[in-house]
Amino acid sequence: MNTEIKTYQINGEMVWRGTLAKINGVRQEKPVHFYIHPLNVNDAPAMGNLSENIYQNLRTGEECFIHKHTKEYYYDVFQNKKMKYIGVFVGSQLIGMSYLKICENAADLQEELPNAKYDFFNANRNGGNSRIASFGADSVLPAYRGNALNTVMIEYRIKQAGRLGCTDCTSIVDRSNLWNMTPYFACRFNLFQTTIDPSDGGKISLLHKPIEKETVLSCFKPKVALPYDRFELIDNMIKRGFIGVEFDRSKKEVLFAHSSYYKPALAKSDRCMAIFTRKTGYAM
Repeated sequence: MNTEIKTYQINGEMVWRGTLAKINGVRQEKPVHFYIHPLNVNDAPAMGNLSENIYQNLRTGEECFIHKHTKEYYYDVFQNKKMKYIGVFVGSQLIGMSYLKICENAADLQEELPNAKYDFFNANRNGGNSRIASFGADSVLPAYRGNALNTVMIEYRIKQAGRLGCTDCTSIVDRSNLWNMTPYFACRFNLFQTTIDPSDGGKISLLHKPIEKETVLSCFKPKVALPYDRFELIDNMIKRGFIGVEFDRSKKEVLFAHSSYYKPALAKSDRCMAIFTRKTGYAM
């Protein structure tokens, strides 16, 4: 993160404080602090206003993944105990927000990570106790962009997910969303699959990060850089066992490294068969 974060506990909630480097593109001479903490139903009107403001200032390409919602929508959202919204404040003004949704089974995750082929809930992962935190709705008012606030919100939600007993974090990035590629890769998410978003038919990248451990990469195969929106090339690399691990915004390229992390885990009986075959040369 580009800003030093101070962490507090207020009424059992995690609160982060940082300093804005610039507002409306102007460097700030005196410290202007922002605060990040969970939102609640009382914030619904401010969330509706923020959504409206952001929708009125869409950058080219954002219309496919930024949606306008009213305060009534956010009132309803807080009825879902699995949805956890966080907000960024300057004083009493809400300037950014995003959510974390807890997914406890494949059906829950399918809504957030459509058409994912990897089985995050297989019995060989986390002792069969996987709990996924899916991230979304990352948004910051135009005047406050350029302060890496999306990155800070992702880092906050990773910590929040760990406190909620989650084992993994996931998200999606639309083909047109160049802006969110940087913060997710900066937070060490992996691009492990591309697919079609059933909601609009657009191409999306599926991202994942295990919370407690880093993804093991192969040191024997060279890394390959590809344009972030050349999905046909990316799909070929993924078929060869590569995953996206870094993003170069200046070149608009994703760096791919080889990893066996997302290969389907063998069941115990299959592992025994594989070991027997390797040792004896005979198939069971």
